[in-house]
Amino acid sequence: VFRDAAVFGPPSPGGSPCALSRVPRRASGNPGASCSMSNASDAVAGSSLRSPAEPRAPPPPTNLCATAVQLVLVAVGLILAFIVQVLVAVLTCPMCICETGRWRFRYIQSLLWRAIPSITGVLLSPIWSCEVLQLGSETAPSKGRTGKGSVYFFNHRSNADPWFSGWTLTRMGIEGKYVYKSSLGSIPIFGCCAPLAGDLSAKFGDKAKIAELLQKSKDTLNAGYNIIVFPEGTRSPSGILQEFKPAFFKICAEVGATAVPVCMLGTECAWPLGGLRFGCARVIVGIGDPIYPSGPDGGTALVEAVEEKMVELARSLLEGRDGEVSQEASSEPYLTGRPYPYWSPPPNLADLDIDEQVKLLRTGKTHQRGAKLL
Repeated sequence: VFRDAAVFGPPSPGGSPCALSRVPRRASGNPGASCSMSNASDAVAGSSLRSPAEPRAPPPPTNLCATAVQLVLVAVGLILAFIVQVLVAVLTCPMCICETGRWRFRYIQSLLWRAIPSITGVLLSPIWSCEVLQLGSETAPSKGRTGKGSVYFFNHRSNADPWFSGWTLTRMGIEGKYVYKSSLGSIPIFGCCAPLAGDLSAKFGDKAKIAELLQKSKDTLNAGYNIIVFPEGTRSPSGILQEFKPAFFKICAEVGATAVPVCMLGTECAWPLGGLRFGCARVIVGIGDPIYPSGPDGGTALVEAVEEKMVELARSLLEGRDGEVSQEASSEPYLTGRPYPYWSPPPNLADLDIDEQVKLLRTGKTHQRGAKLL
């Protein structure tokens, strides 16, 4: 009943915000489809440009009944994860006697913390579904090639991203430590489960804490464990791929760890920004090939490579069997270089032309950066 067309609504002329997650797609990438954000607007010519008189497309639809059901599933998952993690921690606490045992202890806790909430929140959900496609030839290099862990870089569009990224890791059998804002530690259950899993807390504005975070990240990679990062640093309300923060790309280059780009499309329909209301969404996730740094000074080149690959993954996810992007998906911001068809500029951008708006949106400084959960 939640997936009924009455919930989704018919596609609008400007492109339904949920339509891009329902188009035919391929399970393999297209090596010739690479394009960066600087020229992405040429990929689908004029598809998201609107005249001032043209009405905007409707925002992603939400549903009160769907929200109630999903909130129950999310709550059950978090509570169950807390109970299981504490019980397992009690049973495995002798492992913490030595350093090697402590890494293994956090590894077990991390697997539980990713799997349980994502299974209840995504796999068992009647309104959310997620298809994970491995578009590269490998999801991570063998430890024999590098001896290091990898950094998985996910794009960030919604508060639902942790659930879908967690399901992606669980589905592919990948373990990784998340980098998260320290303020999230005050949330009940999360504040206990995340540290048990070895997740890395980032307290922005505190140089000493940031230095400690970066050192812990290097230690994690050197020990052979993975890190999960949202390199944009904040959700993108317009859908535009925001500029990546360079810190973890520099760490990859210094340590010799690989960067794995992961692109998620459709999460903005699962939990639209601006409130605690959920919608029906079918999310598609593409995992690209690991990108090896060119050397200790290769952080900048790695940023560009991952950004370009993120756009290429989006195109590969949206292409049909004929290699063409459907009309419904042609308004995707990663392809057009323009915001969602339903996006309205904030007052401080309203008087600027679209190119200037996009330039500022790319910086991620046009909206409040995660001061509130909603």
